[in-house]
Amino acid sequence: MYSVKNGKWIKYGLLLGIFALFAVTRFWQLTTLPYGIHIDEAGMAYDAWCLSEYGVDRYLKSWPVYLTNLGGGQSSLYAFLCAGLFRVFGYSVWLVRLPAAAFSLLNLVFGMKLVKKVYPQSTFLPLAAGGLLTICPYFILSSRFGLDCNLMLGMSTLFLYCLVTAVQSGKIFRYVVAGFAGGLLLYTYALAYMILPLFLMLAFGYLLRGRRFSLKGWAAMAVPMGILALPLILVQAVNYFDLEEFRLGCFTITKLKRYRMSELEWFGPGKFCKALFSIFAGDFLGEKLEYNSAPGYLNLYGITVLLCLTGIVNTLRKLWKSLKKRETDMAVMIFLWFAAILFFESHIPTNVNRINGIFFTAVFLAVEGAYTLIFGLISGRGKRWMLTGIIGIYIVCFVRFSAYYYSGRYTAETYLLPYFDIPVTEALTFIEQDETLRDKETQMSEVEIYYALSTLISPYELRFGTREESCYRKYHFGGLGGIEDGCNYIVRDGFDEYCELLRAAGFTEQRYEGYSLFYKKSLSDSHSSVRGCSSWAK
Repeated sequence: MYSVKNGKWIKYGLLLGIFALFAVTRFWQLTTLPYGIHIDEAGMAYDAWCLSEYGVDRYLKSWPVYLTNLGGGQSSLYAFLCAGLFRVFGYSVWLVRLPAAAFSLLNLVFGMKLVKKVYPQSTFLPLAAGGLLTICPYFILSSRFGLDCNLMLGMSTLFLYCLVTAVQSGKIFRYVVAGFAGGLLLYTYALAYMILPLFLMLAFGYLLRGRRFSLKGWAAMAVPMGILALPLILVQAVNYFDLEEFRLGCFTITKLKRYRMSELEWFGPGKFCKALFSIFAGDFLGEKLEYNSAPGYLNLYGITVLLCLTGIVNTLRKLWKSLKKRETDMAVMIFLWFAAILFFESHIPTNVNRINGIFFTAVFLAVEGAYTLIFGLISGRGKRWMLTGIIGIYIVCFVRFSAYYYSGRYTAETYLLPYFDIPVTEALTFIEQDETLRDKETQMSEVEIYYALSTLISPYELRFGTREESCYRKYHFGGLGGIEDGCNYIVRDGFDEYCELLRAAGFTEQRYEGYSLFYKKSLSDSHSSVRGCSSWAK
């Protein structure tokens, strides 16, 4: 017989199951799935290591509030977190990816708490949200590698929770915490510079209409948010007005090689549809990036599209009702974040990782839609049957996706993922420890940042941006040229024909995971031509 005590045990059991499943889906095979390292992940990781050891990034800039990366910039929060981890524990790929998994946990915990804040009487809705935040493909994929912008999802969920808590409680301290969370949100992704102010304007108008606006509270929120935003505002001023880079204490106000404000365009229906496609399906048609969306699987599973649309309709009804009665509904506050991101993304060329901050709100709306369908439109035993059916569909979808993703099929079908490559530490160590091989030219297909990450060489020695970046000492990056006896070759798997030519030419092959080192030690090597960096044909 059901009792309140039994109900609590069921709730705690489901919570334990969600967190156990979360731990498995996020941390199992974390260093090898996805295979390789994304180029922006590699740049962030090397910058973080440089900061942890020398207090400068790879361009020798002291604690830049916005990283240069490949020239167009990169948000700094991820690198700062990794720098702290590296300082304490040393460099490892597991630590490179730990902040992504940790912020996914942030999204899960505060997502469930936020749903509970909005629906305090419901046990079902927070658990349902937690389940979807754990098992949907997008949340798994985005939490398993160090793409800096993906931190926006977890931080925006925390910010929404803090703001809703502040509005509900009316306490000044809560507004201060919300301001601090909003300020940190700006350091997760540059698109937040536009999205956060737009959301705050919408929230201001809605709360003012609903007589829940607190001037003291918003002033208290503005102080920490403004202080944290100031360095980033200065970065925009330096780049927009073409001013000189400068230091603010130990922090560098960065002058970028490429300023990307030109990506902001006029609103267009096509961009709006593309943004919707990015939320529910994946990157648009020919622009698919398999690290954002697994081939053959929608970001949130197909059933979520129907539930989310139902939730949007119901929330719009709540919006209209609350505006008429001059009341506030916290579900509408969350919807305003969804609307702000969708509106902004309809002005730029978008893809899944660019729209990442919207995914919690999509789940929230899906949970709202499920509740509306099950408990608002259906009566009697039909509620139980529909609930069982929805849960069953999600279980089947998750089992299918997990079998595909974790079994190795995903890696085999997408090898190598776009913009991914692999460190070649073992081969470079082997070359440097051999007196014959280290005096030879070495060709490698990986670009320079992978050499830097493989060797963890000092940025003062490598000096990014001050020389030709296709060559350092006797190493040549980013391509494999003609075969010569006097060269070493580091070749990753996939260049089968090139490897066969090297084997046929009598090179010795040293196998490593994912790549090979080819070399010769014969006396004839001394007669081979040796060319410097300036004459190397790329």
